[in-house]
Amino acid sequence: MDLSEIRKQIDALDTQILDLFIERMNLTTEVAKYKAANNMVVFQSDREKSIIQNVKANSPEEFKRSAAFLFMNIMDIGKVSQINAITPDIEIPYAEKPKERPSVAVQGIEGAYSHTAAKQLFKSGSISYYAAFHEVFEAVENGDVDYGIIPVENSTAGEVTTNMELLLRHDVHICGTTSVECAHVLAAKKGTSEENIKIILGHEQALRQCGQFLSKRGGTVIPYHNNAAAAKMVAENPSSELGCICSEECAEMHGLDTVLKNIATDPDNRTRFVCISKDVEVYSDADTVAVSLSIPNISGALYRLLTKFAVNGLSMSKIQSKPLPPEVRKKFPNDYMFYIEFNGSLRETKVRKLLQNYEDELNFFKFHGNFKNN
Repeated sequence: MDLSEIRKQIDALDTQILDLFIERMNLTTEVAKYKAANNMVVFQSDREKSIIQNVKANSPEEFKRSAAFLFMNIMDIGKVSQINAITPDIEIPYAEKPKERPSVAVQGIEGAYSHTAAKQLFKSGSISYYAAFHEVFEAVENGDVDYGIIPVENSTAGEVTTNMELLLRHDVHICGTTSVECAHVLAAKKGTSEENIKIILGHEQALRQCGQFLSKRGGTVIPYHNNAAAAKMVAENPSSELGCICSEECAEMHGLDTVLKNIATDPDNRTRFVCISKDVEVYSDADTVAVSLSIPNISGALYRLLTKFAVNGLSMSKIQSKPLPPEVRKKFPNDYMFYIEFNGSLRETKVRKLLQNYEDELNFFKFHGNFKNN
C-alpha cells in the first residue's frame, strides 16, 4: 500500500473509534445517573483494575503499556463526565467587593516594597506595619486588619518560600495580586561616596536579586529583615561605611543619597504580591483559582489529575511541587503536594464542582482563593 491508502484506512478507523467513543460516553452518562440514584461513588478501583487487566491480557506484548494507558485515559475522561453529572453544585459564599477604606497590614516600615504594593491595590484606608510576615498573617486571621499584603515570588530570586508555607498554614484567602517593579539602588548617608561603603545591608531576597553586583563589588554583606528598615538604620547610624539596598523612593524618604542605580541583576526585576483576607472575596474580574493538593506517588497520578483540568477546558497557569505539611506527611507519607493556579472563577459551575471533587477525593486539599492575576 502507498501512503495515501494507509492514511485512508487510518481515517476510516478514526471514524469508527470516534463513533465508539461517543457511544461509550453516552453509556457513561447512564452509569452516572444510576450511581446518583443509588448514592454510589464515581471512582471504583476494582472495576478499573479489572478493565486494565483485560486490556493488557488481550493486547500484543509491544502494545500492552500503551493500550492500558489509552483505556486509562478513556476512563478518566468518562469519570470527569460522571463527576460533573453527580457532584452537587455546592455554594461557596464570598464577598463581591473589597471593603471600603480598609485596614491593611504589611511587613516592614514606610517605604518598603510591600508598602508600594499596598498603595497600588488600595487608594484609601490605613496601613499598619509589622516586623515579621507571620505577624501579618496572624493579624488577618485574627481579624485585627481587613487585608494583608505579602510578597510571594520574584522574577530573579524566585519564590518567597516562607510566605508560601505561611499561606498553607493560615486560614486566609488570596483576593488580589499586584506586581511591583523592584528597581534596587545602593543608598548611603548624604555625601557618602561609593568607595567608602564597606558594609551593605538588605533583605535576603534583595541581596539575591543583586547577587551579580554584590559578588563583583566585594565587601561585607549583611541580611536585614526589611529593606526599608535597613535604610532607616543606615540613616540613623553615625557610621559612613554603611550602605543599603532599597528603592530610590525609599532612599529619599529616609534622607539617603542614591549612590548607584539599577543594581539588580535583571533590569526588569519585579516582585509579585498577593492580598490576603480572612473571608473569601471574589471580585467581578477574578480569573484565577489557587489551590494546594496532594496525590499519591504512583505512576500516572499527576497526569490523571491534569486530565480533569483539560476535559473541563480549564487552563493551568502555574503548578509547583511543594513539601507536604508535617501532619499530612505523617498520615500519607507517599503523597506529593502541588500548588496550582488555573484560569477560572467560582461563578462557573464546573469550577465549583471540580473543587468539591478534589475536596472529597484527595488526601489533602486546600482552596486558597479566586482573584485577578495581575
